[in-house]
Parts: sequence; C-alpha cells; structure tokens
Amino acid sequence: MLANVIDVTIELLADRPELIEPVGLLRFDEWGRPPEPDTAQWWINVTRQESGRGDLPVTFVACDSEGEAVGAVGIAEFDPDDLGDRSPWVIGMVVRPDRRRAGIGRLLVDRLDPHARGLGFGQIWVATGPPATEFYRRCGYRPAEVMRSPRGEDAHILVKRM
Repeated sequence: MLANVIDVTIELLADRPELIEPVGLLRFDEWGRPPEPDTAQWWINVTRQESGRGDLPVTFVACDSEGEAVGAVGIAEFDPDDLGDRSPWVIGMVVRPDRRRAGIGRLLVDRLDPHARGLGFGQIWVATGPPATEFYRRCGYRPAEVMRSPRGEDAHILVKRM
C-alpha cells in the first residue's frame, strides 16, 4: 500500500537548519559504506555544505506533518568532476525507506526545475545507477550516455530539458 503524500511539504533545507543532521543521517543510512565515506559526520557535514539558499548547491527537504525529514534532494554546479561542462546536477536524492513509492521522490525532483530555471539553467543532469534510471525517466529525464566508473560500475547519465 502506498503511503499518503498529502501531509508532505517541500522546503528549502536552508530554512530548516534543524533538519540538516537528520537529512545527513538519511544519506548516511543510504550510502554510508565503502567505497563511499562511511562516517555519519561526513554525510552531515556535506549536507550542511549543500544547504545553500540561492546559488548552488541547494537542497530541498520533504517534511511530514510532524515536521520530520522524510526525503531530500539537491542540485549542485557539477558532479561528477569529469562532466563539469554540464550543469547543474541532481545530488543526494534520498527518501526514507518506509515512505518510498508514495510520490515523495517525484515531488522533490519536480521542485528542482523552477529553482534551476530561476538561476538561468535550461536543463538538469543526473548520474545514477541502473536501479534509479527508470525513476528519473518517469520524472522527465532522458538518457544521454552510460559511463563506466573507475570502480567498474555503470553510471547512467540523464538530462531533463526545461
């Protein structure tokens, strides 16, 4: 059964600094194992650095009716480094496992479009693994290329033109 997303609001993380640590911990729980950094504090610090207000990077947080963080997504100037000629990039997209498949990820990703347009961008890029590729396609992103990472993993590069 899908969770109800009506109780979710999308806010700028810079306006909710008390949620920087919970969002950092969500990201740590999702990715905090080798070869990625494996300390919670690293993920919290990066989330703080990505919680800008106007210029990039900026992060949006999905909050439930109790004000708890249930997901987050950001955009940054470029990521990964070898694709720096394209910008901006989706970063740190995560939804709490018990709230997935309820439309929260879509609400978060859709919030990036007006912010990127407001900064003068006409497109948004994302690099992701195969499991998330279909999610981004449903959100309007189109395949651009597949790259092999230094660790031998496929990175699917998708773009959304606005």
